[in-house]
Amino acid sequence: MKISFCVICWRNDVKLLPKRISDIYGQTVQPDEILIVASGVPDDVVQSDNPDIKIYPFRDRMLPGAARNKGGELATGDVIVFCDVDDPISPQKCEIIKEIFTTNTEVDALVHSYSFMKGYETPVWSTIDMENIEVEKVTEKSPPRTPAVHPHKVDVLPNTNVLAPSGGRVHHGHISCKREIFNELQYYEWMSLGEDGTFCRSILDSPNYDLYYTPLVLIKYTIDQHR
Repeated sequence: MKISFCVICWRNDVKLLPKRISDIYGQTVQPDEILIVASGVPDDVVQSDNPDIKIYPFRDRMLPGAARNKGGELATGDVIVFCDVDDPISPQKCEIIKEIFTTNTEVDALVHSYSFMKGYETPVWSTIDMENIEVEKVTEKSPPRTPAVHPHKVDVLPNTNVLAPSGGRVHHGHISCKREIFNELQYYEWMSLGEDGTFCRSILDSPNYDLYYTPLVLIKYTIDQHR
């Protein structure tokens, strides 16, 4: 099974790209393909000396949903792992996702999460037991959000959420999915927030694909004294 990592990058966050590339090269299992979809970025802004990294700069600014659709179009792997340039990547992410999709053929899409707080904290990733990876089928959409945010929902916008079956705490709803899904489904291109949640709901509405959930990782925090 071929895994494609697709990093979504925006002009204002180009400075973070070396960190994300470093995260990818630090994976316990390397992806088969690395793509950078750079939105609103001139050709000469995002560059790499590594020929294994495929960079696709687009001068016209795309919102996150449109950028993910472009990644779905450009990737050649069996499974596409979407990553935002401003979010750290667990060193086990590729290994976990490859294991789940290889051993669970019924999984068409996987929504996975981690706890991360922006600020001066440095993430310290917990180690996942590869013999006991939690995988649960998602079958429910959440009702419209009330003013009190439910801690077990994927994403944060009203009417865009799905429910994590076991109630695992979710702050980010990044998706990995089989490339073939993009033959039928697309992200909403106009969305700047909640795009993964609405894509999850589209998968639930489709009779052809099944959505699953895994907590993926937990993070502890240490203070970065060098920042």
